[in-house]
Amino acid sequence: MPALADQLLQETRSQAPAAYASDDGAVVLLRHRFDASEGEMGHPQQLRLGLAVGGGGRLQQRTLSGLLQAPWRPGQFNLVLPGDTGTYASPAVDLLGIAIDTHLHPQDPQQLQQLQPLAARLHHDPVITSVLQALWCSAQADVCLPGFLEHGAQVLLHRLGQLAGLACTERGRDTALSTRRLQQLEAYIDAQHGQPLEVAQLAAAVQMEPSTFGRALRAATGLPPYAFLTRRRMQWARGALAQGCSVTEVALASGYANPSKFSAAFRRVVGCSPSAWIAQSRAGSAGRRPAANITNW
Repeated sequence: MPALADQLLQETRSQAPAAYASDDGAVVLLRHRFDASEGEMGHPQQLRLGLAVGGGGRLQQRTLSGLLQAPWRPGQFNLVLPGDTGTYASPAVDLLGIAIDTHLHPQDPQQLQQLQPLAARLHHDPVITSVLQALWCSAQADVCLPGFLEHGAQVLLHRLGQLAGLACTERGRDTALSTRRLQQLEAYIDAQHGQPLEVAQLAAAVQMEPSTFGRALRAATGLPPYAFLTRRRMQWARGALAQGCSVTEVALASGYANPSKFSAAFRRVVGCSPSAWIAQSRAGSAGRRPAANITNW
């Protein structure tokens, strides 16, 4: 595997000396104008923090941390943690960033795990901005002492830990979605039965911003938006199967082109396969109660 600095320069396709690396190559500071692009993202050992200083537009990431869909504006930073792999679609953006190889520059895995609340959102923080700019100006002026970049990386990680703590505190105070709005959401999902729905559409149905909506829904139901959507549709599927519809018919009507994927989702939500649910429903109609592991609504 190439050194971190070489890998980043290959990704930028830049011949300009736009990167500065620590002596051991574990920390790299980079500034580059990235064209709009899409593809795979994430690395098992690298933490990357990118601050937009120009350009921008709509950013989308689907990773293990979740779905990020938001306009990326100058002054906002994006954090990608080690092992958080997935896909991305990025606008053209002028980026000032830092990458840390956590194998060469070891970090406490528990502390990295605590940064998870920051990984699926864009953030604005004057401290992060100031530290990155100070590191860049010092590197350009060639006044960095040995260990300067490593120390700067630790300052940034410390600040990220503070922000993650604040994010957890704020999430603990999130207001739950009201009963009225929850009913509106259920009615909207039922009316759009079988249609693909994004978080932004679900949020708009209850007149909320997507990020606020997601936290409010989780506070009310314990579920993120896509899990709630799947659970609601499986409720309809239970009724349709009990009324005699075939598994394939219900799968297609629920928006699943592949019945096996529908069956997997049904089992995950309900606790048994569609065919087992049909058998239990028939037994119930004959006076026998359904199995105890069936999720009740």
